[in-house]
Amino acid sequence: MSRLLRWYGAGPLHLLTLTGCFALAGYAAVELLPHNAVGILIWFVAAVIGHDLLLLPLYTLADRSVLAVFRH
Repeated sequence: MSRLLRWYGAGPLHLLTLTGCFALAGYAAVELLPHNAVGILIWFVAAVIGHDLLLLPLYTLADRSVLAVFRH
C-alpha cells in the first residue's frame, strides 16, 4: 500500500474513481461522437470560450471585490 501511495500519490479509492470517470467519458465519446461530431466540437469550443473568456474574468472580479470588502 505504501508503494502505491508513493508511486501514485493518492489512495486506491481515488484511482478507482478516476478510472471509472475515464471509462464513462470514453463510453460517452464512443456513443456520441459518430452521431454528432460537429455538434460536440461546437459545444466544446463554446464551453472553452464561455469559461475562459467570459466566466473566468467574472470569477476573478468577484473574488477581488470580496477580498477588498473584507480587508477594509
